[in-house]
Amino acid sequence: MKRIFFSYFLISTIFLSIFSPSSSSAQTKVIKIRKEKRDGSYYQMPYRNQIIPSFADTIEELLPTVVNIATSQDSYNSTNSFNDEKLQIIEDLKKGGDSLSTREAESRKKITSIGSGFIISSDGYIVTNSHVIEDSNDINVNLYDGSKYKAKMIGIDKKSDLALLKINAPKELKFAKFGNSNRARIGDWAIVIGNPYGLGGSVSIGIISARGRDIKNGQSDEYLQTDAAINKGNSGGPLFNSNGEVIGISSAIYSPSGGSVGIGFATPSSNAVQIIQQLRDQGEVSRGWIGVSVQDLTPELSESLHLEKVRGAFVSDVVINGPADRAGVLPTDVIIRFDEQDVDDMKSLPKIVSRTPIGKNVKILVWRHGKIRSLNIAIEKAREDEAKNDPKRFDPKLSEKKPTAKTAQILGMNLSENKNSIVDGGLVINDINSKSEAYDKGIMIGDIILSINQSSVNSVDYFQELVKDSYRKNKKVFLFLKRNDNNFAVVLSVK
Repeated sequence: MKRIFFSYFLISTIFLSIFSPSSSSAQTKVIKIRKEKRDGSYYQMPYRNQIIPSFADTIEELLPTVVNIATSQDSYNSTNSFNDEKLQIIEDLKKGGDSLSTREAESRKKITSIGSGFIISSDGYIVTNSHVIEDSNDINVNLYDGSKYKAKMIGIDKKSDLALLKINAPKELKFAKFGNSNRARIGDWAIVIGNPYGLGGSVSIGIISARGRDIKNGQSDEYLQTDAAINKGNSGGPLFNSNGEVIGISSAIYSPSGGSVGIGFATPSSNAVQIIQQLRDQGEVSRGWIGVSVQDLTPELSESLHLEKVRGAFVSDVVINGPADRAGVLPTDVIIRFDEQDVDDMKSLPKIVSRTPIGKNVKILVWRHGKIRSLNIAIEKAREDEAKNDPKRFDPKLSEKKPTAKTAQILGMNLSENKNSIVDGGLVINDINSKSEAYDKGIMIGDIILSINQSSVNSVDYFQELVKDSYRKNKKVFLFLKRNDNNFAVVLSVK
């Protein structure tokens, strides 16, 4: 009987502890904290079976670090990188739908862009997106306490879509601290604070939905994705983790409607910190450069190059007298390792190179003719318009020239020996069978075949001989071609 009574008492106690008013309130529930070690650092984390109470205390500390940014430009119709910050003050927000006064209308014409930013130092340095302040005449910053300041642009980096501003405040400012976005995991809490639609100090909460997102904007393929609401005007604002650290800068959204649908993107802090430091120190960003163009390796291409697995960056072009050229890198090489880091694919190499200190001598490993070769290369500062200064670029009018040497019909292509002085050697494609594999794989009239199976080719007889050799060995042929200013590779079967 005692055992039955004890069991009943235990069940009743558990039931009351779950459904009592005091325990159902997330605000009043006592949370037990555990310490969890990640990458050598300890974090205070709630036990997995505990309910997170409230972010109110954390957000109260963070709100003063976030600012609203308003800019004016000469032309109202000017555009920016994302074209998502061009907002007008809508009459629907005014009670009763009253029309704007003449003074308000004039003011509206001056303010063509709004966005967000966050303070990173007590003396007034502010981070935002470059597309928020690009081409602006005046940059006005509004702090959470209502104070307003004119901002000076310290530096802008369009490639990363980041900018650094500075305001002169008569007091020390509360600032946000960067966290390590590399430690952010899918499912971790995410807090967005910003200025959506001009409604400053707005907070939204969600989770990290994905990492390493490529949104095809030509700037980065490492965005953090979150379902925390990001809207027009949030650009340049911070994405915080639950510890109140900045792990991202809100930059873009995916939305058919123009409003948040739960798919927002933020530049990771791990990418931003170094860029921001360079903007602060020198007003610009200097990136490493070696002077190569690369393309992805396909399984078919890897097989033709006798690589054991699909890895590395295929070198499609080398800038004359650039670092890679002086180091001995050749077109059709595959860079598989760079400065003690494996190059997994085409996208990996530019990231590694751009983050390598300028002037550093590094060792690289390339795959060439079935063997690994070691080369030493000196990192240079990225050049502007290096392609335009290359004297051996392909003449666009070449495709209009008539064959001046022996021709042959091979693999569905009509080929002739190249006698053009601008491009050294190779075979010109004068015509192509629309039913051929070469046509299906994108080869066009006017392209120049520079090599076959990594052997330079200058005569149709030699080309035909190598095609026959591949046929006897039951292997495909690896063609390396030039089109306008670009080189590319194609693999064709010979049967």
